[in-house]
Amino acid sequence: MKNKFMQLYLVSLALLTMGFFEIIFNYTKANAIEGFYSGVIELFVGAVFLVYTITSHVKYNTNGKKLDKELSKEYDERDDLIEGKASYFTISILTIVIFIMMFISKWITIPTNTALFIIIIFSSITSVLAKKYYDYFL
Repeated sequence: MKNKFMQLYLVSLALLTMGFFEIIFNYTKANAIEGFYSGVIELFVGAVFLVYTITSHVKYNTNGKKLDKELSKEYDERDDLIEGKASYFTISILTIVIFIMMFISKWITIPTNTALFIIIIFSSITSVLAKKYYDYFL
């Protein structure tokens, strides 16, 4: 990806548009106050995120050449090995979490959003920890 900040810009603009539409479409309904406040919060978070993205992009552009020289190493197979082992570990943990949630869901009703949120949290945590672990030991 040429522009490393494209995803950050897209997320911040998505938050801004979601907040804008929430304010407009919930303004005429009976729960206008709740929709208005949640829309304002989404607009605020999107604006803060956009400001953060712009400042990060500007800082990267000013220091980009120095960082690229420091970070441009020869191709290292060790990085691929770490990435592969971390991915395998993450998939193993996610499989265990999914089986546990399937077992628990026979007795407790788990909403779909909650289950997906738990899976996302576990995947992000295990991925980061596995990369740090394998980077430290390899």
